Amino acid sequence: MHPFSFKPMRSLARLNAAKQAKEASPSDAFAETFEAVIGIECHVQLNTVTKAFCSCRNEYGADPNTHVCPVCLGHPGTLPALNSAVVEKSVLAGLALNCNISRESKFDRKQYVDVAVSLIIEYCRSPTPLVAPPRRYFYPDLPKGYQISQYDIPLCHGGFIDVAIPEEGTKRIGITRAHMEEDAGKLVYIGSDGLSGAQSSQVDYNRGGVPLLEIVSEPDMRTGKEAAMYAAELRRIMLCIGVSNGNMAEGSMRCDVNVSVRKRGAPEFGTKVEVKNMNSFNAMQRAIDFEFVRQCTLIEENKEDEIVQETRLWDENGQFTAPMRKKEGLADYRYFPEPVGIELDRRARAPRLSHSRYALRSFARTSRRFASRTRSSTAFGRHSPSSHATNVRGTARWVSPSTTASY
Repeated sequence: MHPFSFKPMRSLARLNAAKQAKEASPSDAFAETFEAVIGIECHVQLNTVTKAFCSCRNEYGADPNTHVCPVCLGHPGTLPALNSAVVEKSVLAGLALNCNISRESKFDRKQYVDVAVSLIIEYCRSPTPLVAPPRRYFYPDLPKGYQISQYDIPLCHGGFIDVAIPEEGTKRIGITRAHMEEDAGKLVYIGSDGLSGAQSSQVDYNRGGVPLLEIVSEPDMRTGKEAAMYAAELRRIMLCIGVSNGNMAEGSMRCDVNVSVRKRGAPEFGTKVEVKNMNSFNAMQRAIDFEFVRQCTLIEENKEDEIVQETRLWDENGQFTAPMRKKEGLADYRYFPEPVGIELDRRARAPRLSHSRYALRSFARTSRRFASRTRSSTAFGRHSPSSHATNVRGTARWVSPSTTASY
């Protein structure tokens, strides 16, 4: 038989049957009665040369704790200075996501030490005895005790992207907001690949202070397949406009999924559960399917009180989610304004951006061509007002020189 000849149709039938069995999901048993409500928080690392608020290099793979300084380590008396390239790439990403750009924005401090204190207070006030008080009184990968983020005035808001779902057509997913923030350090576990089974942990602060763009979607997705396709499309857009390398293995793109379950037709949402630690789109789909089945099973067994607002980790080896910590509320973070502010020129009009990949690439090239940096300010490219333009032209949008510094 020729080495490239095909086997009889009987083998092809067996392959099709195996494929259909593989595509069958346990969630199908609950699909007629329940539906999942899914939203995604995607953290995209911006590929700037330096960090968000200091001049340390933004470089993956360097020796541990070699790209650090008093600013990104949070030493007392240090003052952050905003990297203007962070704003430039964030605006570019916001336009690609069809977002509205805030002319005036600001940063806020997101407290994490007080979150741990609130957990201790909750332990002391608990009417039922607990096994042990919370052992983690602070986050070792965040030496400042707070994260510079954006709370009530995000840079980008009110956007959407159109996602092609195989065998279902195109679905529009809303973008609630896209705001800038800084990343935390990286915990390296000794003796295990993850937290479970590790003998000790070490901290690499090279990642601390790396600029992030957190893209928060509307809860418009209903299946793990839709969520995976949305995340994949989001990654393609970020790659196309050149603001991130989108490498999920290196942590350049990390997605946290919020999943709740409700009966079909019910207007109210169920209790939201956040799932972390998914390093691929396939893992995201499997984690959502598992969480959907878990919550549906608890509801049918009249154990809805066991579905609490918490953060759970996806175990890739065991293919299940495990509880990590109770989910904090906005009041626990105790936001208050950071002195660093942002102001864009009010005379510049927000452009419209075509969804075609050619237009995205052209827009990125035009933005770089017209983005002339000086000592006092940063320029942003402007796309042609026509949504189907093939010859992209640009003009400049300026950032207030008093609030940014070029690195």
